[in-house]
Amino acid sequence: MEFKLSKYVHISKDDDVLPDAFYLYATRTGAAIELETKYHDDVLQENWKALPLKVIDTLMLAEAIVPVEQNELDYVLTSNKENIKDNDKKFLSFTIQPTANCQLGCHYCGQQHVKKVASTETNDAIYNRIIGKVLAIQETLQSLSVSWYGGEPLTGLSSIEQLSKQLISYCDNNNIFYSASIVTNALALKMSTFKTLVSKYKITSFQITIDGTAEFHDQRRMLKTGAPSFDIIFNNVKEIVHSDFFKDNKADINIRCNVDAQNKDNIITLLEMMHEHGILDKVGFNTAPIHDWGDNGASQINGISKDDYAQFEIDVLLKLHSYGLLRRGRLIPLRNYNVCMVANSQSEVYDAYGNVSTCWEVPYTPVYDNTEYYAGNLHTNPNIDSTKVIMRDWFNEIPTNDSWCKGCKFLPVCGGGCPKHWNSGSAACPSFKKNIDERLFLSKFVSLDNAQSSVLN
Repeated sequence: MEFKLSKYVHISKDDDVLPDAFYLYATRTGAAIELETKYHDDVLQENWKALPLKVIDTLMLAEAIVPVEQNELDYVLTSNKENIKDNDKKFLSFTIQPTANCQLGCHYCGQQHVKKVASTETNDAIYNRIIGKVLAIQETLQSLSVSWYGGEPLTGLSSIEQLSKQLISYCDNNNIFYSASIVTNALALKMSTFKTLVSKYKITSFQITIDGTAEFHDQRRMLKTGAPSFDIIFNNVKEIVHSDFFKDNKADINIRCNVDAQNKDNIITLLEMMHEHGILDKVGFNTAPIHDWGDNGASQINGISKDDYAQFEIDVLLKLHSYGLLRRGRLIPLRNYNVCMVANSQSEVYDAYGNVSTCWEVPYTPVYDNTEYYAGNLHTNPNIDSTKVIMRDWFNEIPTNDSWCKGCKFLPVCGGGCPKHWNSGSAACPSFKKNIDERLFLSKFVSLDNAQSSVLN
């Protein structure tokens, strides 16, 4: 059998940083392999006979070398679809947006907030919908997960309580593992509420957005009255992570920063503040560039370029490393078989009105009202078929759609980014495309658990 160098390979070489070696990053497996410089030309020229057997074996295991007749795009997309199909039999995940209300007035949010909380009838319709999906695959189902989102989900606590009790009871009685997460602004996340969510409703993963220190956060994530929110949120997080309850329970908090040109330089100061208050080593931390939500044009307000954001990311990683908090998963992207929930045939989003969609940016966003992004409403048709809703067939679309994913060497670790963004005509490429070289070389100098990199002599 003849072999070729995979199209899904990225070569990083920098004689100043790593004079005697180079990195080969095989995105089909997410493996980063450090090779001696003397093998560089033979690899690129596919001169396999000149390479030692141990090098060939490593490259083949990483799928950096593949059969010459293989259609790699088809192979990767087929693997993705098979993985999703298999997971759809074992795992069910749903996003529930129990309220359209939110206390904040963030300029980059595309939602229209009103004081609407899901009624008992709507909660019952959502519960029946979920159980119907459970029953359809009950012979193979292993777990059920719920992500609580909003608006601000804690303003719809009554809905969280009702549905959590019902779903947990059902899963307990039918030997199904249940888990839940929440995306919250944390204004109402007092210690007593945190305890209730974790112990009673099995919400063990919390994403909380803080957009810098008070000076910057309060210009962006202020209350709708214009009042500041930073101190309330920061103090809530601080109290929780320093509590005995947090130490004794398996709950994770991840701090997210939405970044643009205005607050970019302040994020390092936020990290320093979190470290000084003993928070940083107890939580996860990630950033994301502000993007257009619906038709709000948020990225045009103090927007940050892809190049600037990519460099900013490296600065954040270096800062985390200075505190000994950098993990390998933050550096080198792993193989990704599923771009997001939209590609799963069973995953759905339910809002406070009983609407069903497949993307959590759709509910409460006026531009999507009465569009193909909705599958229907549970009150008018509890037997909605959402399997054919727009974007569900993303991995079948890639070979012929207008995205450049079909020719991108990072497709196996990216999956195409956000299908909704592509469908709206905007590139959804991840930032690591711009800073993968820095990530690879940084991994060389960071002591990481379970590192995939190896030196081949």
